[in-house]
Amino acid sequence: MKINALLIDLDGVIYVQDHLIPGAIEAIQFIQQQKIPHRFVTNTTTHNRKQIIGRLAQVGITIPHEHLFTAPVAAAHYLTSLNNSRCYFYADQNIITEFEGVQQTESSPTHVVIGDVGEGFSYEMMNRVFNMIKVGAEIIALQKNRFWITNQGLKLDAGAFISALEYATGKTATVFGKPSREFFHQACASLGLPPENVTMIGDDLKADIEGAANAGLSTVFVRTGKDKNTALEDETIKPDIALNSIAGLPALLNRH
Repeated sequence: MKINALLIDLDGVIYVQDHLIPGAIEAIQFIQQQKIPHRFVTNTTTHNRKQIIGRLAQVGITIPHEHLFTAPVAAAHYLTSLNNSRCYFYADQNIITEFEGVQQTESSPTHVVIGDVGEGFSYEMMNRVFNMIKVGAEIIALQKNRFWITNQGLKLDAGAFISALEYATGKTATVFGKPSREFFHQACASLGLPPENVTMIGDDLKADIEGAANAGLSTVFVRTGKDKNTALEDETIKPDIALNSIAGLPALLNRH
């Protein structure tokens, strides 16, 4: 397997909430020094790009704005390409700034945009969104992760609530984050490379590894995130390479 370019997940690969993965800074500095084409890709829907880049800078990782590719950005590109879309956002206020030029409304929206709102998911709000969808609104899922890892353990992610709305309404959400094939293809296109020339590094076997493989990318799985205790030999999803952490990336790149 030849590694020409990289897509790198953030949460679970570079950090877990506020804790930096040991060796992550050195690994990123290595690929920057070696001028290996790369993008950072994330399903995070609680922070906008400016906040994420600022957070990385605080721990010593400096990246250009154009090197960060997020699910809200992909969704915003799609919605602005439509004629007269009107959106209701069931999402964190931080990321709504990414949707400049998209009309917001609470009355008869054409699309309901759903991201992670943590404890903001409630019966009242879910029922409100359910009724918007039943009368015609389409579901835009910024991501469909099942759960995520925190310092307190695993927590339900937006995917669980989106699946509930799909079941109740009979509609299928359009997903813009990983594991959407379109998301990976857009990220590869930003590198100017076809998917077969790009390798995805992630901690989530479903969203990162299976999603990237289905989009035509090679994959590297790191055991520092939500699936760190998974026995790969028991899984149908198989990465091309598995590492204990991203700290092993420089040695891997030197071999490939």
